[in-house]
Amino acid sequence: MRMKRTMMVLPVGLLLVFGMMSCEKTNDKPDNNTIAITDSVAMAFRPANYTFYSLKEGKVIPLSDSATSKWDVAFKFYTIISNSGVSGPGNAGVIVKRDGQYDAVSTAPEAGYGTDTSATQLAVNSTYGNPNAWFIYEPVSHAFGPAAGLYFLVRTADNHYAKMEITQVRYHIQPGAPYPDSLTYKFRYTYQPDGSRNLSLE
Repeated sequence: MRMKRTMMVLPVGLLLVFGMMSCEKTNDKPDNNTIAITDSVAMAFRPANYTFYSLKEGKVIPLSDSATSKWDVAFKFYTIISNSGVSGPGNAGVIVKRDGQYDAVSTAPEAGYGTDTSATQLAVNSTYGNPNAWFIYEPVSHAFGPAAGLYFLVRTADNHYAKMEITQVRYHIQPGAPYPDSLTYKFRYTYQPDGSRNLSLE
């Protein structure tokens, strides 16, 4: 079964107010209940707060729920946090892979997930200039995107499993402006709602 849902894209001014929104979502659900979702979220270029996303719900979670287990990952420019350790009360964890084998992964690992142990020791390395950072950023051109072959294996805040790949980061810049005013993360992920580690779409 294949469902497509398109949500209205708000003007940039409203994006800055609401922080982040989902749009152009595709939800594929095979017979084994594994869900494959393609989504995109937009945010201010330099937001004041993180924007929180639930893989289970496939949507942005309000800032008012940031201290709960309702979200799994959150974004703030090039920083990604998980709902774990110093970042949240959940049991989320992330394994960062760089082998380009996203499509081949059919089972989530049982162990090995990193957590946010401190503000400088995150499960997803988001330190600008660090060779292990998940992204590549060029400060002159503002070119920004995931490192080649990189994807995430995720244990969610409530102990379910998923794999996730950020496929593109797009800037939105007004003519003549020195900096972008907003950006959009495009990503895909496969989520298993039954609690098993099966990520197969067969």
